[in-house]
Amino acid sequence: MGRNRLVVVIDPDADSRAQTVDVLRDAPYAVIGEAGYGAEATSLVAETQPEVVLIAVSEPVENGLQTIESLAETYPGTPLVTYSQINDMQTIRRVMKAGVRDMLPQPLQRDELMASMDSIEPSSREQLDDAATPPVQPRREQTGKVLTVFGAKGGIGKSTIATNLGSVIARDTDCSVLVMDMDTRFGDIAIMLDIEPQFTIADLALSSGSLDRDTFMRALMEHESGARILAAPKHPSEWGNVSAEQMQEIVKFGARHFDYVILDTPGTFNDIVATSIELADRVLVVSSLDMASIKDTVHMLDLLEAEGFPEERLLLVINQVNRATTVKPADVPRIVHKDVFWSIPYDEQVLLANSIGQPIVIAKPKSGAAKQLRGLALKVETGQAELAKAPRRSQVA
Repeated sequence: MGRNRLVVVIDPDADSRAQTVDVLRDAPYAVIGEAGYGAEATSLVAETQPEVVLIAVSEPVENGLQTIESLAETYPGTPLVTYSQINDMQTIRRVMKAGVRDMLPQPLQRDELMASMDSIEPSSREQLDDAATPPVQPRREQTGKVLTVFGAKGGIGKSTIATNLGSVIARDTDCSVLVMDMDTRFGDIAIMLDIEPQFTIADLALSSGSLDRDTFMRALMEHESGARILAAPKHPSEWGNVSAEQMQEIVKFGARHFDYVILDTPGTFNDIVATSIELADRVLVVSSLDMASIKDTVHMLDLLEAEGFPEERLLLVINQVNRATTVKPADVPRIVHKDVFWSIPYDEQVLLANSIGQPIVIAKPKSGAAKQLRGLALKVETGQAELAKAPRRSQVA
């Protein structure tokens, strides 16, 4: 070949992925990227265009199969080689039918891996490289889901909901998650999660027209739950240098690299908030049960309806529910003309968790608010409020 063959390793388990990369060390293969399943995997392959994709299959098997099928369909000329500790014939058949060239037992043995990969015919990229012709690969933009947390009034718990949703989905499912702080007034997510960002949205906005994966990932902070965080500018005045068009590019770029992008917004309506709603697959419309919040919610729902925003993408979430609220929960659908998707109780533990820099689902997982926030996150992600077995995802490389 005259050079090392380019390989991408897809494995949601960071330790397993590191072992695989170590097996490839000093071999005639160059590892040019690592990722977990889902949008993270497809976006990495789209950017790097490897000659071989080495992908793990672990429990739950469906997650790996979905990624394999997506890669096989989108990049039919790129060989896929899998490795797994699973050895039942039914699973092996399913994996092979999904489009892989070979399936190896784990732990990987260097000689066996080399023999398998050496037997693969050169990919279309390698043949084109040898002919000194630019590589050609079929491309299909694959994006994760954008979830916007929106409310027409401040102080109703939008940031708490956004951070807890991100923490639950990242920790309890196999999805990669990015939480973006688009609160143009306060932007408290970094403080709420006790992280000190080196870069913010304002920094990425400067290069929004020419973003690359490395620049984007360096701007993110990783939370202990596994979620990545893109912080708001440290000073509200810096938002003056960020346009709605730049935010659109940043959100779209994030959605190409993460299964979920969760957008936290301020208690006002501006062009950046409008962009976050326009890009959303779902909008969690948050309201408390005081009359001012309900009134503002009715007004914003009417405005979105007038603008033609699809009603089915709007999910009404009632927060801070208790017996002392002005409006009773049972009256909300009649007043707002929309069914309540989810309710979260008032819980003093939320303030305590925020004060120590932790989401309540981590700090006080047995509290009433934590249980309902976890249920909301899983309902949004899986369609179910509980998971029978929720595997903790690995850290993003």
